[in-house]
Amino acid sequence: MASAPASAAFNAARRRLFDAVFAAVAPPTDPLLSRRRPGRDGLLDDLPASPESLTSPPPAVRWLVRATCGYSTLDLIAFDALGSTDDARWQAWVARQLAPATIDDSACSSRLASAGFTTLDKTPEQLWAAREAIGNSNYYQRMLPIAETECATLIRQLHSQRQLFEVMASFWHDHFSVFGWDYDGGPLFPPFDRDAIRPNVFGNFRTMLQATCESAAMMYMLDLYTSYSGHPNENYARELMELHTLGAENYAGIVDDPDDDPSLPTYIDWQGKIQRLQYVDDDVYEAARVLTGWTISHSTYETRNDPNPGAFEYVQALHDAGVKRVLHRNFSAGGGQNDGTLLFDMLAQHPGTAHFIAGKLCRRFIGDVVPDSLVQAAADLFHQQWQAPDQIAQVVAFILHSNEFKTGWGTKMKSPARSVVSALRATLANFTPVPDNSSTYTPTEELIGRLQAAGQRLFYWPAPNGYPDTITAWSSTGALGLTLKLLPRLLEMHQTESYNNAYPFIVDVQGQTLGAFPNAADRTASNVIGYWCDRLLGYRPQPTFGVALDFFRQEAAASDPLDLVTDSTDNGQPQHVGVWHLNPPNTLSKHYTIARLRVAIGLLLCSPEFLRR
Repeated sequence: MASAPASAAFNAARRRLFDAVFAAVAPPTDPLLSRRRPGRDGLLDDLPASPESLTSPPPAVRWLVRATCGYSTLDLIAFDALGSTDDARWQAWVARQLAPATIDDSACSSRLASAGFTTLDKTPEQLWAAREAIGNSNYYQRMLPIAETECATLIRQLHSQRQLFEVMASFWHDHFSVFGWDYDGGPLFPPFDRDAIRPNVFGNFRTMLQATCESAAMMYMLDLYTSYSGHPNENYARELMELHTLGAENYAGIVDDPDDDPSLPTYIDWQGKIQRLQYVDDDVYEAARVLTGWTISHSTYETRNDPNPGAFEYVQALHDAGVKRVLHRNFSAGGGQNDGTLLFDMLAQHPGTAHFIAGKLCRRFIGDVVPDSLVQAAADLFHQQWQAPDQIAQVVAFILHSNEFKTGWGTKMKSPARSVVSALRATLANFTPVPDNSSTYTPTEELIGRLQAAGQRLFYWPAPNGYPDTITAWSSTGALGLTLKLLPRLLEMHQTESYNNAYPFIVDVQGQTLGAFPNAADRTASNVIGYWCDRLLGYRPQPTFGVALDFFRQEAAASDPLDLVTDSTDNGQPQHVGVWHLNPPNTLSKHYTIARLRVAIGLLLCSPEFLRR
């Protein structure tokens, strides 16, 4: 693959990023402690020169980085066992991942079981009853269903072998975005994830479209439960067209008589009927009328005595029974609930929907700018297979086998949440996030709080358009700066109580390094940094490798072994830092080597190469 040229702008951005990296790990103010060579002023010196071109990891690493929640060497080992060439292995890997039920995921299931979640398997009726019983008396218990969904999702992203499934589950949650911490909808969130999104991740879009609509979490998010004859609520209808199906790219605005406007093209749909290719505001208003009567049992005064509280129901008495017209198609009077199912059919098979969703999928897997020829080819497949039970799987496979996916690299960057999950996967973190309401500051509490500060806590985006998926959205000083603070911090978090040194780290950097180099003579700076570059990045790019190597070795030679065993203690408790060693001068290589190892790995996690995808 050809290397991308390093532009002056990129070099400048890279230099600013290295500045932020060193700031994130809080370098000491003493110049002697900040760099390895005597007489240097550390951060006041020029940073390493940026290369003239950007190197890339091997193909398998590139593909796994973008098709999983985070590359790990275990993924690469499993990948290499799938065939004799990278292309053959990729074919086998994609086919296997698109059949998630065939993948043994018992280890992840055991971890989920060990978390002790209590709300995730409850029916809508059970969740409704629990919400009503709790009322306003206990916010933690009221919102426990969304908190447990959040933690279970993190567990699956971190530990599941069904990685492509988790990537696509995240994609669809952003596409059908629901703010999970809505006071009314949050207690009812698990069925939205469990019954609407996950069963349809690789399935049929039309099926998922209606399933998300009927979920109580979506009903509360977009107010559909309050829409009834004479008082249609257009919130859901507008987002159904703008965000879930046709997209703003197919919005023609306000048009007085759209069906007689020659500037609005039409096509013949699957039933031989004429439909418009673009929607206008009148279509939104009419779609809102179509969906009147779709509600949640017990959610309104009119439904307070209906059966199955909390579950979806269609109430004929609340439906607008009149004639309607959407996208040039008539809906006859008295259509009832079939009005809604016809509307979902029309939108799911619409070529505009196919192009909009194909574009989002290409952007997620390939880059912010994708040739329209690829988007259109994926859209054509999506449109042709709109009734197929594996429609989505077919389109995902098409994109993942495209030349644009297989040869592309580095045109996107990881978002805060993806950066964190990929870091924890690459470092083989032993971490099972669970909600907690105690006074103990747990690693779950710290991680979720820091993700929220960085702008990407799961299910926490308040708008219905989902978290952004462009490089500009996550490269701001706020989001990137807080991500750079969080990534090295992952290596310092402890099990049970995040800042309590008596508990093991969630990432055992020292233990993994000693395991990789059981012979003390092999624990050289070059070997150790090379090992962690391979673990985190899949290769050893410059100047990142050299920066981390120089920091870790200080004044020692790259081939000198470093002591990663001798440790300080406090009342007999190991401190996991190494030993203090500033005398005689110029012996910083012996100073707090265990802690310095974690900081060096933190530098790699903050590197441009780790953040690229």
